[in-house]
Amino acid sequence: MKCESCGAPVMSLGRSGRYFCDYCDTEAVVTPLDESLDGLVLTGTFSETPCLTCGDTHLEIGSLDRHAIKGCRRCQGILISRSSFALLVHERRAAYGGADITPEFDPALDGPRDHHSRLMCPNCCVPMDSFFYAGPGRVAIDSCDRCERVWLDCGEITAITEAPGRR
Repeated sequence: MKCESCGAPVMSLGRSGRYFCDYCDTEAVVTPLDESLDGLVLTGTFSETPCLTCGDTHLEIGSLDRHAIKGCRRCQGILISRSSFALLVHERRAAYGGADITPEFDPALDGPRDHHSRLMCPNCCVPMDSFFYAGPGRVAIDSCDRCERVWLDCGEITAITEAPGRR
């Protein structure tokens, strides 16, 4: 993402959830990716972190709502801190006003990864735990207890947001 005012790369996410140019301090206009189910915003600035599922691409600096993430433009998976994940779920579920949706779920496809195919944490290089998320949404997430990072596949945060249950 480039600053519309000076053309510099924009990647600083302020506490307000808005992007600002590091060079001219102008607020940047950001929009989620057109095809994103989750409202993923990516800046076009690549991190050193490889995508956990694609492998051959690097994650981009980005955000979901006001939360900083690293995301993949190809598979739209996201890496987020555990604390930001908890806040994001709380905020999105509280703000959601649509109908409750229970998505189709196939444990063979959508369930936790077995020990042979678990994702490796990009920070500490140990296998991430894969388990059914204890909250609403019937999704399996991947988490690293050591680094306190969560990997979400495309559409999982939306499934959690729209699932029936206490808001």
